[in-house]
Amino acid sequence: MVLRRAASLLIFLVCVSALSQAPDQSSAQPNPNLPRSFHDQDLNITYFYPGRFVPDPASVERTPAQASSSSTTTATPKCARSTFFANSVTSADTASFVLSTIDNTCPNVLRGATTLGPFIREQIIRQLKQYGEPTVTQEATRYTIDGHPAAIVLASVPMPAAAGKIPQTTYAAKACFLGNIPVKAKKKSDPADPTRHVLCFDYTTLHSDLYHLLFAFSLQFDNDTPQPMVPGSVIR
Repeated sequence: MVLRRAASLLIFLVCVSALSQAPDQSSAQPNPNLPRSFHDQDLNITYFYPGRFVPDPASVERTPAQASSSSTTTATPKCARSTFFANSVTSADTASFVLSTIDNTCPNVLRGATTLGPFIREQIIRQLKQYGEPTVTQEATRYTIDGHPAAIVLASVPMPAAAGKIPQTTYAAKACFLGNIPVKAKKKSDPADPTRHVLCFDYTTLHSDLYHLLFAFSLQFDNDTPQPMVPGSVIR
């Protein structure tokens, strides 16, 4: 039941449909001490994550979430997509993450997503509200990933207690970054290089002390040096 809730929360957090794109690992039991990777062929970006996380093949076959029309910055199934979902479930803890991409299929959605901080805050609060009254534990903090502007928001929400179970709190983090570094035009007559993609990383856990796992995620643009997805300095 806990895993089902965590998986559902992550899918609704990104409000996107899934792609039929499989991870690049086998189904063998992962070594929690070794990193694993997922390569987004469309954008030529490689994500690295802790070996304790197991890719969920079913996540790429889920029915698209119903689009919300409450805000022009809402990433609807037609405008964005999830690319990868994995979870870690042990007797001691539970954590999950989702990678998603917002492109220019819907210019208004992409434009809203490029604001990063306001967009991330709106997304994480709206989705957590379906489980209770969420609290933002860290407002949007901006940083860069290999020169790409990025921001992260942390929040939490008490989960409804199941019969005979101890109430639990879900801790969530959402980070988004620009898929390309916009280049300003040197002349007013020249068009600026627009942002073509906004990439997001949604992470949830049932234990606040598992926020430290965020520091074990990294990514590699093209063939550049891998960079931390969430540097330790941005989490307070």
